[in-house]
Amino acid sequence: MLPAVLVVVGALLILAVGALLVASIERSTARSFVDRKRAELAAAAGLEEVRGIIHKEMDNDDYLIIQSSLGEAITPGREPAPQLFLARGEAGVAGYDYRYVPLFSSLEQPPNAKMKAPEVVSLLGSGADNYIDFITLPYTDKVRAAWLPVRDEDGQIVARYAYWVEDLQGKIDAGRAGNTKQSKQHVRAEWPFPAPGLNGDDVLGPSTGSSLDQIALYAVDPEAREDAQGSAGEALIQNRRLLVSPDSVLAAAGVSAPLQRGEDGHLVDGAGRGVEENVVAGLRSYLEQPLVPFSEGIDPSVAGEPKLNLNRLLATGGDAAVREMAAFVEGALPLFEERKGGFPDNYLETLAANALDYADEDGESTFTADRYRGVDSYPLVSEFLMRFRWERVYDEDDVTYIELSVSTYVELWNMSDQEVTGGAEVSYECAATLSYDLNPNRTLADLTHATPKLVKRDGYHWFPAIQVSLKPNEYRVIKCGTLSFKIESNVDWVPAVALSKEIDEVSVAGYRMKWNGTLVDQSRGAVHRYGSTLSLEDGKQDEPGTARVSVRDSIPSHSHVRDDGTAYRNNMGDPRMSFYNLAKQAPNAYPGNYSPNRRNVRWNVYRWDKDQKQKVWGRVMPSEWPDGGHNSTLVSNAFVTGDTRIPPDDPIFFPEPSSVLRDPVVEEAPMRLSNLGRFYSATELGRVYDPIMWDVSMPGGGNRPWGDVETTTQESTDHGGGNTLRIGRREHSRFDSHSKPGMEAWRLLDLFHAGQARSDSAAEREGPLVRIEGHVNLNTASRDVLRAVVAGAFMMDPAMCRRTSDDHDLGGLMAPPVSRYELDSGEVNTLANRIADGIIAARKTAPFTSVSSIAEAMTSEGKPVFGNTDLLPNGDKVHRTDSASEEMFARVYESSTVRSRNFRVWVVGQSVAPVGTGGGVGEILAEVRRCYTVFADPGERDADGRIDSSKVKPRILYENDF
Repeated sequence: MLPAVLVVVGALLILAVGALLVASIERSTARSFVDRKRAELAAAAGLEEVRGIIHKEMDNDDYLIIQSSLGEAITPGREPAPQLFLARGEAGVAGYDYRYVPLFSSLEQPPNAKMKAPEVVSLLGSGADNYIDFITLPYTDKVRAAWLPVRDEDGQIVARYAYWVEDLQGKIDAGRAGNTKQSKQHVRAEWPFPAPGLNGDDVLGPSTGSSLDQIALYAVDPEAREDAQGSAGEALIQNRRLLVSPDSVLAAAGVSAPLQRGEDGHLVDGAGRGVEENVVAGLRSYLEQPLVPFSEGIDPSVAGEPKLNLNRLLATGGDAAVREMAAFVEGALPLFEERKGGFPDNYLETLAANALDYADEDGESTFTADRYRGVDSYPLVSEFLMRFRWERVYDEDDVTYIELSVSTYVELWNMSDQEVTGGAEVSYECAATLSYDLNPNRTLADLTHATPKLVKRDGYHWFPAIQVSLKPNEYRVIKCGTLSFKIESNVDWVPAVALSKEIDEVSVAGYRMKWNGTLVDQSRGAVHRYGSTLSLEDGKQDEPGTARVSVRDSIPSHSHVRDDGTAYRNNMGDPRMSFYNLAKQAPNAYPGNYSPNRRNVRWNVYRWDKDQKQKVWGRVMPSEWPDGGHNSTLVSNAFVTGDTRIPPDDPIFFPEPSSVLRDPVVEEAPMRLSNLGRFYSATELGRVYDPIMWDVSMPGGGNRPWGDVETTTQESTDHGGGNTLRIGRREHSRFDSHSKPGMEAWRLLDLFHAGQARSDSAAEREGPLVRIEGHVNLNTASRDVLRAVVAGAFMMDPAMCRRTSDDHDLGGLMAPPVSRYELDSGEVNTLANRIADGIIAARKTAPFTSVSSIAEAMTSEGKPVFGNTDLLPNGDKVHRTDSASEEMFARVYESSTVRSRNFRVWVVGQSVAPVGTGGGVGEILAEVRRCYTVFADPGERDADGRIDSSKVKPRILYENDF
């Protein structure tokens, strides 16, 4: 039995030892489990803190997401990781201050200050035990975040956590960006689509694609060009079904393992690197209420309030919309009206009327007498002529009578890119008197004995309306009517009749024109006409300058003159300004300087001396206007004649039916309108005619532009023309003063928005919300992301050209010859790079408080990056329209934001051994590293568009360990 007993005892011993071992393992496992759970709870606490920030700070639409950095790399040779801040503005004693909330764990909050990226290091504590450096993204340096303690009921630290937030909206959304339309990928919307940042299909109807599909997704590959785009962009589009999480972009782009990285952490493969670092998937779209930013120049009473919806104003229309729009600008930008210079009417209401008329569906002017006139697709007077002809002397009932005919002509110019049809009524206005033994002297203002009888309205006599149809950029001379004057003479023989001049204050005369019953044009300052002597018989001249016929001609808004006849005011020949210019229109020689049915040229100026072509009073050249543009052809000047007897509407002056003058080049029209019945983008305000009146300098040399409004430029009631609101190109320096912000045209983008402009629903187009879907945060986007947003050829001006010579073509153009101009792929890349660099440099100085403020971005040489031809090869010779100048800016504006709601939260949680209440940390017992993809869902909004804070929902979309 002894062996048996020994076996049993041995077995019991083994069992006892085993039981002890199991108990020990279970205790250890339980302890490890608890430690692990405590670390997980610490990580969850970090996530909850971020959720708390979202609940508290993102329950509105006025916060900003900006970034800073440590300044020095933690790991030498690595690119510093961005450290995010949420910023909230408020009115301070001297402007606006911002409160900053770190989106990484920190021990302190930055002090309130002017808009500037806060320092990071001081917020993390001075000791190494206060923070942790940990790896998140493989291509950046480690991130740094402060440890935040978790204490037990005794005050001992039992766990701690640190977090760092990544802005996913700093990247391109692969689910929405890019397209493979036509034979070329990522095509941009072409002219005449009014908003180049959006999808061009919207002109024909709502698009089913993304509004941002024109972003050049190929450009994230640093080696790609327009003509060699590579495969990454196309693969991302074709494989969108694979885009299930932020980390899925490499697989969708066709980048496969093994992934080779350099010592700096970047992928060796350029395309792979571009995709990994600049593209993201899984972003959620959301609605946002556009608010007026807390930006210097904005009145504090308006900052943070909802912007006005341009499409709602358009639907309201008329005087109510004009007054509301103008009043909002006046209240929000108190200095803005100072732009007007010598403009005599209500400047802000005129801008508002011009904005409404740009976009509405009709061609009629929004007009209220003595306050504003809206510029729409109707023709204007480009030349004005009156023809005086001594018809006969005859006897009737033993009384001698003189019969004199006075005919009125206008050359109409449809400056717009829209066809126009309507009724033109022109006034008869003449203050000349006749003298030579007449009893009494008769004034041609007296229509008592004139036939036919004209209707008198508004204090003026009007010729019957004439139906006119004009193609875009077409000129047409029309005869408004002829009056026959029966004038009694007290002598039997009348050899000649003196026609007095009209230059003094008393004999004010000119013209007015109504289009479909609305006053749209006038010679505000009247017309200066020289006198003449009319001789009854052709060729029989009693003295020089006498003839049977006298024609008096003037070119509106070209050369004007004050009453002394010597002080000339030379302008650029923009007839939109005749409505406002208070100086008289100066006489123009007829027929020697007459240019009917075509662009205005004073032939004698060229004839005198070849070098005289440089004189601005010799011709009207839109290429020199502040907006830029194109000089339409004249075909030839074979019609030029010295015969003063020939009437202005003689067939010799009209082009052949096959002439290009009968079917002008639409793209050469100097005024671009939409007339689509909606605004697609607030940047379209850059097309709005701006009637500022300043005595700017004339071109400084041949083919040079008219001067800008400088700080020393004097306001004037006699000068103006050629300007639209400068939104997306260099502002006039007088209005771009940093010491007095608030006069810049781009500030209007801080006041107005276009709703959900692509929607079928009028309620959404005119409502208080816009949709953010794939919009890139300009404050956090990388250089390559910005390049992709910008990249692409100019599409808004198909007629963009470059001068091939500075010598004028004196045959059919009377302007410098040009050839078609288009950037090649290398130049497209270079331009995109320079714009991206300018945006990044600007935000280093001060992060953007609104997308519009990128308008002030500069190159390293201090030149504007938007709308600056100096950035183009031989840019001083490039002719392009205003819409092309502002195209790049509109692309960025419509693709961008300055806040984000899509993030990744990287959290490290640790459980630690307690060491007492002194705040120290003992042994690290367990650690959890977890990454969460978070969408800060604003939730269902109130009826007025504002966020209901109780419905803000931070949603966890993805979760994984790292």
